[in-house]
Amino acid sequence: MTSNYRRPATTAVAETVVKNSRFIAVVDIMKQPEDLHQLSDRAMQQWPKASHYCTASILGSPQQGTFSCNDDGEPSGTAGRPMLTVLQNAPLGDVAAVVVRYFGGVKLGTGGLQRAYGQAVAAALEKLPTELVVYRESFELDYPYHLQGAIEPLWQQFDVRVSDSQFTEQVHQRIELIPDELAPLQERLDAVSQGQLKLRKC
Repeated sequence: MTSNYRRPATTAVAETVVKNSRFIAVVDIMKQPEDLHQLSDRAMQQWPKASHYCTASILGSPQQGTFSCNDDGEPSGTAGRPMLTVLQNAPLGDVAAVVVRYFGGVKLGTGGLQRAYGQAVAAALEKLPTELVVYRESFELDYPYHLQGAIEPLWQQFDVRVSDSQFTEQVHQRIELIPDELAPLQERLDAVSQGQLKLRKC
């Protein structure tokens, strides 16, 4: 089952140096795939002429999200994969990371690269403020206008988020609900409507 998870609240940047190579890690929130490309583009503009711009990302929850990583010319599996592993172990969701490398003239070897890229992301995570994402499910409800005054206070009481409202012959709303609140909320809806109103899963 999908659960709550933490994600970046803002951007964090950290730099580490390994045998004269600079590793600059940037970690930020990712709400859509384009966010990773934008973060990478900003890194290229801020740190031009670097040797590599490697990336890793998790879109969605750390358990069930969409994962990606890119070595950007480093030996396969030495950059993006260890970066992603650090993000998964955090664990964080909705997160994108870019590590910019300026080659220092000394080859680090496969193991050295894996450690360096992983440590770069870990250093950025130490500075990263996070926020909690509370898992919610979508439901729909139609109700007559004369019940609006009784129903709308329930949304606040049960921490319901209204994502869409349409006002035609009845009020039609789509709501985002914490699953544990479903049963007690439905009981209250039954009480104010004599059992006529039922939440429908979207």
